Amino acid sequence: MKKLIVLLAVIAMVGAFTATAMADVDLYGSARFRTYYADVDDGTPGVDSDTDMEWRMGHLTRFGANFKGDKITGKFEMDARAGGAGATGNIESDSGASRLGNMRLRQLWGQYDFGAGKLMIGQNYPLFDAPVSGINYYSGGFQKIGGIGYDVARTSQLRLTFGDFRLAFLTPDTSKGGLGAYGEVNTMFPKVEVRYDMKLDAFALNFIGGYQSYEIENLATKQTEDLTSWVLGARGKANFGPVYAALSLNYRQNGSEYGAWTVSGKEGAVLEGTSIKDATAFGYVAAVGFKINDMFTVEASYGSLSTEQDTALDNEDDANAFGLMAKITLAPGVYIIPEFIMQDNKDQVNDSVSTDQGDATIFGVFWRIDFK
Repeated sequence: MKKLIVLLAVIAMVGAFTATAMADVDLYGSARFRTYYADVDDGTPGVDSDTDMEWRMGHLTRFGANFKGDKITGKFEMDARAGGAGATGNIESDSGASRLGNMRLRQLWGQYDFGAGKLMIGQNYPLFDAPVSGINYYSGGFQKIGGIGYDVARTSQLRLTFGDFRLAFLTPDTSKGGLGAYGEVNTMFPKVEVRYDMKLDAFALNFIGGYQSYEIENLATKQTEDLTSWVLGARGKANFGPVYAALSLNYRQNGSEYGAWTVSGKEGAVLEGTSIKDATAFGYVAAVGFKINDMFTVEASYGSLSTEQDTALDNEDDANAFGLMAKITLAPGVYIIPEFIMQDNKDQVNDSVSTDQGDATIFGVFWRIDFK
């Protein structure tokens, strides 16, 4: 009898613990689908533009869970990916069709509230991430065309939060490290980012900065140089009843080495003789929207990026894009989003010689159903 009572007590305790734990875990998911046509002119004289259809599950499709405890919070999130993951440059095999059913880790982090602040460890969004445009085609508005965002949107980090101020120490990005004979990369310090967020009634402001430096070495001569990159960004948002507006500005040095998401081919440092020549970039994104009613919201947005390498001959690359979208809410969590985009890749200047890079016209629909 005593054994039975003990067994029942254990079962009750386990059940109570499980119920409590489950109450703190919020599972969620988002199924997304892309149906677009893209008419792309690469600028080659005498060559017709190329028109392609995209009809597949979006690589923003995700599944995850949020955990919330007394002092500890956390998040786990994965998304659908194809096998190539960018290896071949083919949309169907690389960019999220997921015919093989592959999944990729997006986020996995835990955060401890120690009273005076919070400590977060794991993989999360970097602080240099501040989208403005709602366009879904590029999976981040116009972040790669003048916006504030990363090529790889989430990364490992240690982060401290003190109220509205955040300080993060991230994995250095050395994927584009090494210049010419300087093929060896030596890292000694993490990438550092800071961010301060303000909210003032109908306005919200974000100020962001980041710095990264590592050493590159010539294996033949053993000569070393420091390759330094940094970013500065600011974003403002305003809401006036049914009307909203947003603007982001950012300036960066050697954005390619930093990991900034860029469409430019001239945002990376280059070796001129034995000297490192830095690249600078300035970009902005603006958006204005109007919520007609609970079912319809329309938005127009524009992004612009200008980049230049500090070489003896001109090396520049600019781009801009304009987008229109209508967000149609059929039911809570169910969205149909028609989009129209015009992207102008401008001329690229290589050693003072200009080359037309063409333009693109994109239209289609982004489909989304959120569930939890």
